[in-house]
Amino acid sequence: MKAITTAFLFTLSAGLTLTGGCSAARAEDPAAHAPPLSSTTVHPSPAAAVTIASPANTPRPPFTFSPEDDAFLTLIQRGGWNWAMHAANATSGMVPDRDSKPYISIAGVGFQLAAFPIAVERGWISRADAQQRVDTILRTLAHTKTSRKFGMYQHFVDGETGELSTIAYEDVVSTIDSALFFSGCIVASSYFGGDTATLADAIVADADWSAFYDVGTPAPRDFERGFLSLGWKPIDLQNDPTGPGTFLPYYWHDSGCEHRLATFLAVAAPDPAKRIPTDTYYRLRRQIGTDAALGAKGSDESRLIYFPWSGALFTNQFSHIFINYSAMGPDNPSAAPFHIPDRARVDWWENARRTTNLHRARAIALHKKDKASPFGPDAWGFTASDRTPDQPGAASGYQVAGCYPELDEAAMSGSRLLYDLSWYRPKPTDPGDSSIAPYAAGMSILFEPTASLSALRHYKHLAQTYPALAKLWQDPSTGGHGFADAYNAPAQWVTPDHLAIDQLPMMIAIENARTGLVWRLFHQHPVVKAGMERLRLESR
Repeated sequence: MKAITTAFLFTLSAGLTLTGGCSAARAEDPAAHAPPLSSTTVHPSPAAAVTIASPANTPRPPFTFSPEDDAFLTLIQRGGWNWAMHAANATSGMVPDRDSKPYISIAGVGFQLAAFPIAVERGWISRADAQQRVDTILRTLAHTKTSRKFGMYQHFVDGETGELSTIAYEDVVSTIDSALFFSGCIVASSYFGGDTATLADAIVADADWSAFYDVGTPAPRDFERGFLSLGWKPIDLQNDPTGPGTFLPYYWHDSGCEHRLATFLAVAAPDPAKRIPTDTYYRLRRQIGTDAALGAKGSDESRLIYFPWSGALFTNQFSHIFINYSAMGPDNPSAAPFHIPDRARVDWWENARRTTNLHRARAIALHKKDKASPFGPDAWGFTASDRTPDQPGAASGYQVAGCYPELDEAAMSGSRLLYDLSWYRPKPTDPGDSSIAPYAAGMSILFEPTASLSALRHYKHLAQTYPALAKLWQDPSTGGHGFADAYNAPAQWVTPDHLAIDQLPMMIAIENARTGLVWRLFHQHPVVKAGMERLRLESR
C-alpha cells in the first residue's frame, strides 16, 4: 500500500471509506441506508440553540509551565528543528515529506516556514540565515511552471526544483495542502518583512480560490453546491501538467480543521475576484455528537462537533496551528449578516479540547477492557500515522485511526439529511493496528497541557526503557530528531521515518502553547485581519 503523508486523501468529506487505506466514492449516497432522521427542516432546528462553550475558568493558552516541563518542551521542539535542518534539500532548502522520500509535501513546507521564527527566537539560527533560507524556498516555489494551477500547488513537488515530482504517487493540485503552505507564507511574511514579505504575499495573492468553488467533475449535486473542491487533476500529466484537467467531485463541506482553514483563506483572499462568498464558512456542516465520557449524554458538556468521515485527532488540530481560536469564544452563524440557520454556536478551541479528552477516554477504556492494550491514560490519540509493515522486511504501512461520539439525535432532529448532517455512522473507536503517533498527544498541548506532557514523558520513557523501542526518541541535545512518527509496543516496532507534517506542527503547537508566537504572526497579517473582519470573528 502506498504511504499517504498528508490529510488530503483520507478526509474526502463527500464520501470516503476508511479501511486501512483510502477508497473514495463519488459522493455521499444514502440510498442504501435508512435515513436516521427526518430529511425535512424544522426552523429553527434544535441545533441552532446549541452552544459549545468552555466551563468557567477553563485555562487557555498560552500556559505557564514549570522549569522542568519548559526544558522538556524546548528539547522536543529542538528535535523537530534538528530534523528540519538535517533533512532539508541542499539546493531548495525545503524539507522532504519524510526521511525515506526525496519529494516534498507542500503542506510540510508551510509548517517549515512557520517554524523558522521559532528557531530564531529560540536562538538556534540567526535571523539573517533564517531569512535567507526562507527566501530561497519562496523563490523556488514562486517560479515553478509545472506544479501550479490557479495559483494552487500540487500536493507533492520535486525536492530540488519545486516542479511537478516525477516519482510521487499522486498528481493532485490540493486546496488543503496549498492552504497549509499559504499559512506558513503568511507567518514568514509577518516575521521577516521586506523582500520575504513581497515574495510570500505574492504567492498568497496568486491563489484563485474561486476557481475551486462550486465546481467538480461530475458537477456537484444540490447539497454539495457552494463549497470548495478538494483539488484538480491534469488530464495529460506527462505532457501538459497545467493544461486541461478536472476538478475533484469531493468538497470541503464539513467543519473539520482542514475544512475551516481552507475556507477561511478562501474568504480572506486579497483579490475579490479570487475570493469565495463569506457565508461559505458558516454553511459548513456542524454535525453534533454526544458522549458519556464528557458528560451525561445530551447535556451541554457532552456535546461536540465532529467530522463524520474521519475521527483522526489531527482533523481537530491543524487549523489551530495558525488560527487562534482559543482567543475567540463561540461564533454565531445565525447572526447578521449571515443568518445561517441550523448551525450550532461553537468555540472551536473548546470543541478541540473536548475531542482531545474523548480520544484519551477511549484509550483508557481500551486499557480497562484489556490490560495488555498499549493504550491508556498516557498513550492516546488515534490519528494518521505509519503502522507496522504488512510483512517482515516491507516498508511501513499507513493508517488513519480515529474515534467518534454518537450522533446527538435530539440536537439534530429536524435537520436536513446531507445538507446538515451525513448519513454515515462510523464505529465508535478504530485503534488501527495499535500503533501510536506521539505527535497526536504532543499537539494536544494546545488543549490539555497536563495530559499531553504526561503522554510525551511516557513515550520518552518507553524509548529509554525498552531496547526495541529505542529509536522512538533520539536525544535532541546531541543532535537527535526527537520523536519518530509512530511506534507499536506489542510488535516492538518503531517507524524509521520522521514526517514533516508531524515533527513541525508539533513544534509549532508547543510554541503557541508557551508563547502564542505563531498565532500572533498569523493574525497580524493584513490578509488574516481582513478574513476575521469579513467573518465577524473577534479575538478577546
